[in-house]
Formats: sequence, C-alpha cells, structure tokens
Amino acid sequence: MRYFLTILLFIISAGSAQSAEMRVRIASGEFQPYLSESLQNEGFISKIIRGAFRQENVTVSIAYYPWKRSYDMVKKGEADLTPYWVKTPERSQLFILSDPIDVVQYGFFHLKDKKITQLDFSNLNNYKVGVSIGYSYGAAFDTARKKQQFICDEAPSDEINIKKLIARRIDLFTADKILGQYLISTTLSPKDADKIIFFPKNFAEEPVYLLISKKTPNGAEIADKFNKGLKKLKLSGEYQRIMQEAKKQ
Repeated sequence: MRYFLTILLFIISAGSAQSAEMRVRIASGEFQPYLSESLQNEGFISKIIRGAFRQENVTVSIAYYPWKRSYDMVKKGEADLTPYWVKTPERSQLFILSDPIDVVQYGFFHLKDKKITQLDFSNLNNYKVGVSIGYSYGAAFDTARKKQQFICDEAPSDEINIKKLIARRIDLFTADKILGQYLISTTLSPKDADKIIFFPKNFAEEPVYLLISKKTPNGAEIADKFNKGLKKLKLSGEYQRIMQEAKKQ
C-alpha cells in the first residue's frame, strides 16, 4: 500500500511539474498602448495575456516583430501564437482562435479643417483612406476594400499614416479610437495633434482574439489553457481592473 501511494504521489508531482514547465512563444507587433516592448508591463493587453496564462501555470515569452512577420511566424509554427487579431474566414481556417480578449472600435481620424459631416462606405470614394499593411479593420471594411469602393493608401505603420494625414497626403486615417488618440498624442507636437479629430461614429466594433498556430503540437492545449485562465481572470475582477486602468491613461 505504501509503495502504491509513493508511486501515485510521484506521478502527481511529475504531472504538476510538467504543467508548470509549459512555455508559450508569442510573436507580436507594436500596438501601443495595447502591446509594446517599450511600455510598462509591455502594455495592458500583454498584462492580461500573461495573467491569464499564469492562472494555468504557463510561462510566456513575447518577441516583437512587424505584424506581417508575426502572423507568418505563427502560421509556419515558428511561434505559438500572435495576439490581438480580428476574425476573418482565412484566419479561422489557418489558426486556432482563442476566446475574445477585447473589443476594438474602428473609426476614422481626419483634419479638423476638412469639416466632414458624413462618413460611411457609400461616400468613402471621395477620400483617400490611409491603412496600415497587414491590418484588418473588420468584415465590412475589408469587403468594401476588396470591391474597391474607395481608394486605400497603404503605409508600413500607423505612425506613418498619422504623419501622412498631417501632410495632407491622405484624407482619412483608419484606426481603433484608443490607439489612434494615443499615437497622435505621442507622435505629434501638441500643435499638430490639435489639428486632428476623430469622426464621432465608429464604423465597426470587432472582437479580437489570439491566433494560435495549428503547426504547434500542443496548440489546442494552449488555447484551452488561455481560455480557462481568461475566465478566472474575469471572475477575480483582475481583468476589469486592468481594463479600467488602461482607459484612464
């Protein structure tokens, strides 16, 4: 009997150690104030991701690359997951999607002196719309873009798009409201920042997910552990506290 108990305890201990040693490789782009190598705790979404995995004894490492490279790395299995993507048919087919981690509100920024009173997909063809390479802005926007209902002007980053807006090389800058306001305040001088306004109506609200590699042998387990950890984080109130602090900044 004593021998049986010893073996049982050894198996339980080994299983616990194996669980504690699980590590997840994350490939992310810069997306201040959500995700960034230069921010405290690497941004509030990074804090939520780490917190959710910590609930399940999973250690994570986050490396930062251009968004397209992060996407391709996870697609090939060179990293386990990439955070903060909206759902598309292609992504649903190529990756395992986690439970939603947040909801992004997309809209347009423009110069105040443009005096724009109406913006929707029916009249966007009157404007040159700045977008960032590799981004999806929700199903409705992406569909209208594929149908060439308006002119898209691509840039490598949101920061470059903001500068193009100030230089009048584009008419509209497409972005999540919180992200856009943050970048405008940190990228431009106060004088130039005051020239830009957010059009008051969002064109989309999209849940965002972790994209988890199907090439990773334990991809399904990673998704399961994150989803369980996220639920625990919300039940404890920690998720809500992190989000409230982020909105105050």
